[in-house]
Amino acid sequence: MNINDEIKRAIKHGIYLGKMAEKEEHSLLTELNSFLIFKKNFCFLTEATGTITVSSDVDDLAEIFIHRGTLKITPLASEGYFKVFMDTLEFISIKHKLEMSESEKKLIGQLDDDESTEDDGDLWL
Repeated sequence: MNINDEIKRAIKHGIYLGKMAEKEEHSLLTELNSFLIFKKNFCFLTEATGTITVSSDVDDLAEIFIHRGTLKITPLASEGYFKVFMDTLEFISIKHKLEMSESEKKLIGQLDDDESTEDDGDLWL
């Protein structure tokens, strides 16, 4: 796997996040907007279009939106775009790790709920 090809593919075709309802897409964009602000980006979420616009002091750098479960980051300027792209990838990575840990907790909970007689202290002959 060539990292340059993967980055080009992600920029050109977007990043598939999975099948999502419109409400989930909006919630994810709201979280991403907050994360980008935390990472010192100047951005705003337009509710009507469901698009995050990230800007610098001079120009708009990128537009971010989700369409049919695919997150697209459209470059609007050559300078500063890559930082926005990397911050967005960081957000997706963190979000994925949190979802995985929640899945692991559910799995462990299911295993703990299993009523096994092996550890109950009774001897079976």
